[in-house]
Formats: sequence, structure tokens, C-alpha cells
Amino acid sequence: MSQKITIVQRAEPYCVIHIRSHKWTDGLGEGNDRADRLVSVAAPVGDFVKARESHAMFHQNARGLHQQFNITMEEARGIVRACATCSHHGPGLGIGVNPRGLGPCELWQMDVTRVNEFGRLKYVHVTIDTYSKYIWATPQTREKALHVIRHLTSCFAVMGVPTTIKTDNGPAYCSERVRKFCQMWGIKHITGIPHSPTGQAIVERANRKLKQYLQKFKDITDVAERLLRSVFVLNHLCGFF
Repeated sequence: MSQKITIVQRAEPYCVIHIRSHKWTDGLGEGNDRADRLVSVAAPVGDFVKARESHAMFHQNARGLHQQFNITMEEARGIVRACATCSHHGPGLGIGVNPRGLGPCELWQMDVTRVNEFGRLKYVHVTIDTYSKYIWATPQTREKALHVIRHLTSCFAVMGVPTTIKTDNGPAYCSERVRKFCQMWGIKHITGIPHSPTGQAIVERANRKLKQYLQKFKDITDVAERLLRSVFVLNHLCGFF
């Protein structure tokens, strides 16, 4: 109010201007100038340093570092080899030798792997899109038909609805309940050769890689958070091709 009265009672012409104080070295801009000078002496962070810092947090593979930070493959491999957590792990997920879809959601492979340290949620249901290599996993208390359907419902929300799902010949997958569920969604369900694990090679490799990343994030105590962190890194920070 006092400022308004002052303006109304002015006796001389006045002008309102914007003071670019960060351009000054004294007066109103003195503090900004000090901050600018402190920041300006810091060296810019290069792509290699950014890649090392990112790998220290997410442990993505060499190809993922190469693609994300525009460093050479040799530099990326060096970062992975220098990491105490990753140096003894193998390469990232390969494309496998099984039939693969020609587009997203054309052909999925699905399996269940056990992670005993998850306790009652040790049955981890895993699905991988054979075209994009996108992985989704959910911790379940069992591996019965009910839990397969719960996992698939979660997959639909994240990945979409597939044309075909390929599984092994487990009792849950071959159950009438799962058959009716797939029929309701218009999904073709096929199974591999009985007692032949090579028919599920893509998802088996996904299981192995997922477990490796779960070990890298073993400092995370919450089961859901630990699993989601691993799935996020595999899907978004690792290169597979």
C-alpha cells in the first residue's frame, strides 16, 4: 500500500525496469556474481564420467552404456569390467534361437522362476516379448492357474495383449482355467516340446539375467521395489542387440 501511495504522489516522471542483476558485479548483483564465479570454475562432466556414475547405480550392460551415453563400446566394456558387482557376470540378454515375433505383442514366452530369498513371494512369474525383449515379472505366492492369470493381467496392463503365448507343459499352464482365460482374451496358447527346456530358451535366459540383477540390488529390502528396479534396468538401460 505504501508503494502504491508513493507512486500516486510522485512529482517527477518515473520508469519501471527489470534489473538484470546477474550481469552486475556490485550492488544488487554482488551475490549472484559470487555464485557465478564459484560455479564457473567447475569442470564440465563428460559422457564417460556420466556413464560410470549411471552404471554404479543401475549396473546396465556395456551396450546399454554405449547407446545411452554415446561412448565407445570399448569404453563401455571397461566400465563394466571395472565394476566389482558386474565383472563376474556374463553378457546381457541375447536374442536366442527360438522363434520370435515379427512385431510387438505377437509372441510372448512365459515361465516361473524361484527366488527363495523373497520368502512367501518366491515364485516370480516372468514374461518376455520375443520381438522387443521387453520383460515383465511379478512375485506370487504360488505357481497355480490363479497366479498365472494374475501375472498375465498385470502383463496386459503394462505390455498390451499378445497374439500368442508360448509356455512349457506345466500343470498350471495346461489347466482348463488358463485355457478359458486365453480363449476369453483371444490369445493363442502354445507349449514347447515336453521335457525340453531349449524350447523356452529366450525366457530361460531372461530368468537368469533377472536373477543376476536382483543380486546387484540386494541392498533393497522391499521385494516389489527390488524386482521393479531390476526390470526397469533390463528394459530401459540395457541394450540387447
